[in-house]
Amino acid sequence: MLRECIKRKAHEVVYAAGTRDPIKVCEARHIPVYYDDLGKQIMAYHTVIKRIPAIVLSTRNSEFEDAYSCGHELGHHFCRHTGNTECLNRNNLSFSTMGNEAEANEFMVDLMLDGVNPHDYETKGQLLRACGIPAWAEKYVDWSSLIR
Repeated sequence: MLRECIKRKAHEVVYAAGTRDPIKVCEARHIPVYYDDLGKQIMAYHTVIKRIPAIVLSTRNSEFEDAYSCGHELGHHFCRHTGNTECLNRNNLSFSTMGNEAEANEFMVDLMLDGVNPHDYETKGQLLRACGIPAWAEKYVDWSSLIR
């Protein structure tokens, strides 16, 4: 999916749900969120069972991790990635420039920053923390479109 398509889709999702909080987006879109002990490394995954999408979050996540993990998994859902093999793993929280993981990360960032005025924050780091975006995902932020 092209970057602009991802940004547009994230905006449409926020507008329709009335929130940029990924957990609340799931509630508004009737996407069940389940919690399970996924071990030490796996943070979340998106699955489709009998055409019903669901997101599973690890019970070992912090609230902060739940938010961005859910946003990432919503990226897989709304970018229409197929297959149930990818998961957000503590070992793969790094910058990727292509593929489904990069698209899911781009969607997460676009979703959680939609409608945010960067001038309300003193630093980029402060803005990211306030919006629930982890430091490793800063490279996905399109600062030029955010600052307009």
